[in-house]
Amino acid sequence: MRSPDAVRLTPGGGGNTIPVMRIVDLSNVQRKKSPILYRREFKADAVFEVMEETLSSPVEFVLEHQALGGIDVRITIVDDVDCPLMPLVAALKSRILELDRQGNLP
Repeated sequence: MRSPDAVRLTPGGGGNTIPVMRIVDLSNVQRKKSPILYRREFKADAVFEVMEETLSSPVEFVLEHQALGGIDVRITIVDDVDCPLMPLVAALKSRILELDRQGNLP
């Protein structure tokens, strides 16, 4: 089973996949104070692998509970990173939602 926090590339449209990006860890997660109860703000350090190179960057993210149920996740990558942002943000969102479901966010 594939990890939900990994982005994969399928070469030539075949069945074999190569891991391109993977979130290794979300460390030093700290919750910011917010007067709005349905909005939780955090900052953390994201450690991720891109093509077998380990990188780290500070991130800020917001979990906002919507009126009809779901949770909206917004991510800000504080520093410039030398990798494609869309796959990184998608992998981070998946990892953050997984941590929230498990109750592992402060």
